[in-house]
Formats: sequence, structure tokens, C-alpha cells
Amino acid sequence: MQTRHVEVPEELFERLHQSRLGRRSDSDQVRIALAIHVYLEGLISIGKAAELVGEPRIDFEWLLSQMGMPVARYDVADYERDLRAMAEAEPRPRPS
Repeated sequence: MQTRHVEVPEELFERLHQSRLGRRSDSDQVRIALAIHVYLEGLISIGKAAELVGEPRIDFEWLLSQMGMPVARYDVADYERDLRAMAEAEPRPRPS
């Protein structure tokens, strides 16, 4: 994987050290924070975010959950699509 080095103000690291990510290395803190951001923006899946930070998906989901962040995205468009699909579905015979 290609990497890039950037300058990060010390104040941001101080805030990250105070966060739930604070026990991790500086590079892990930044990598996880960026992965969370692009996941929440809808630019990558939760699986891809976990892959980019080098953690099993379940661990990444647990971290998001502990931070009060959504593990699954289900928006109005998803809901409307599900409603249409249910309306169009053929009824199943009921067991006797």
C-alpha cells in the first residue's frame, strides 16, 4: 500500500490522545480517524475502512459502536427501496 507523509499540528495529536484512540500509536490514531471520516462520508464501506486500518471488521465495528457512531447506514432511499420491493413481492402461501 502506498503511503503519504503529512504534517499534523501537535494540538490535533493532543486531542487524539484524549480520545478513545489515545492508547494507540500516533500513526494508528490518524489512520483510524481518517478511515472513520471517509466511512461516515459514505466514500468507503465499513469493510474497506477496517481493511485500511488493519483491523478485523468486527473490531472496527466495535470501536465505532463504542464511539457512538453508526455501524450500518440505512437512509430514506434504502427504506423507500425496501418498501417498493415488499409491495412488488408475490405473497407466499401460508403454511396450513
